[in-house]
Amino acid sequence: MKRSVGLLVLLVVLLIPREAWLWTQVRHGESPKFSVPTSGSYCLSVVGRYTNTNNLAAAGVVTVKWESKNPAKRRNEMLALRTAFLEWFVDEWVRQEGTREEAILQVRNYPFQTDPESGSATLSARCG
Repeated sequence: MKRSVGLLVLLVVLLIPREAWLWTQVRHGESPKFSVPTSGSYCLSVVGRYTNTNNLAAAGVVTVKWESKNPAKRRNEMLALRTAFLEWFVDEWVRQEGTREEAILQVRNYPFQTDPESGSATLSARCG
């Protein structure tokens, strides 16, 4: 059994694209304290709205501010923002009386479909 689990973990590590690996220290709040020096910032604003249609919300990324002009570095910035949002999402789901398992299922079961009529976020010069 231990051998099977070890092989499974190794297989998962080998199959995850290298671009998806970026270690992110996540700290939330207005003045987060990190264990390492930081510089620069990148951010995005997500806004949700109610609709009059049952089981339908409206939401999207409204603004984005990149630190880098390099597309590869921007992808790394996206990975860090993804990690911060997902950790916040799971923690907040639990604070709102859900379970960690429910939150993870909400992420895992998301259908990932793109709306061809969706626009793109407005570039911003600063975070906040």
